[in-house]
Amino acid sequence: MSTTFNDEFGDRPRATFARSFRPAPWIGLLVPSAIFLSLFFIFPLLKLIAISLPNGSTEFYRQIFTTPLFLRVIGETFRVSFIVMIVTVVVAYPYAYAMAHGGRKVLLLLSIALLIPFWVSLLLRSFSWIILLQNSGLINEILLATGLTDRPLRLIRTPVGVAVGMVHILLPYAVLPLYTVMKKIDLRLLEASAICGANWLRGFLRIYLPLSLPGIAAAAILAFTLSLGFYITPSLLGSPRDIMIAQLIAGQFTEQLNFGLGAALAIVLMILTAVAFGIFGVARTWLQSRNGAGRA
Repeated sequence: MSTTFNDEFGDRPRATFARSFRPAPWIGLLVPSAIFLSLFFIFPLLKLIAISLPNGSTEFYRQIFTTPLFLRVIGETFRVSFIVMIVTVVVAYPYAYAMAHGGRKVLLLLSIALLIPFWVSLLLRSFSWIILLQNSGLINEILLATGLTDRPLRLIRTPVGVAVGMVHILLPYAVLPLYTVMKKIDLRLLEASAICGANWLRGFLRIYLPLSLPGIAAAAILAFTLSLGFYITPSLLGSPRDIMIAQLIAGQFTEQLNFGLGAALAIVLMILTAVAFGIFGVARTWLQSRNGAGRA
């Protein structure tokens, strides 16, 4: 009888234990992605960190944070990225608003205009701005023909030219998250505010703009973090005085052949980008909680 009891009840906890630790079916779907990320992201990143710390020495990092040139380049990178972020969001906001509330034909036209640049390489788009911004380019010809200026403006090899080229490239990345948020906003809320006596501007500032803040935050995060790593556009449209950190990294690898310092600069750029991303995330969470408390 005891044998029968053990057969019926003794193995039950063992079977329950085995079922409880059985891997979920979706875990197998993550294996290819995990292998790919390990081989082509984690391992190269660890290798880069090892190169930047030869024999465990932090000399390259000390050199970065004690050399005025490197600090100036890092500061210039953040300054340009911040300006580009603001301009990109300001330009993208009305564009996304027109896409979200302009009707089917407007949406189709603006979507095509937004997505066509993706079919052209980044290098060609940057070269096109060289043609437009040079002293004999189309923009200066229009300014001279209309009498707005009596001599060509210096637009290329300046921070203005770099900002224009970067905004052009980053615009789709800012428009799409804004459009996604704006599409869900009901314009009848503005009509209701007008019935209550508010004009369009007051209704927009008090109702529509706060509701679109998640899209603004997402667009700002994308524009800023992507701007920090720009290389081609600043190289073609900027001057050596306005060099950004990605150009400095490329120069250490390709010209100076200082792989340790180049790797350390790359790690610093990655860390600073992560810090900026975290700050934006905290600010976004704070704004959402504040708006939620205000509505409550």
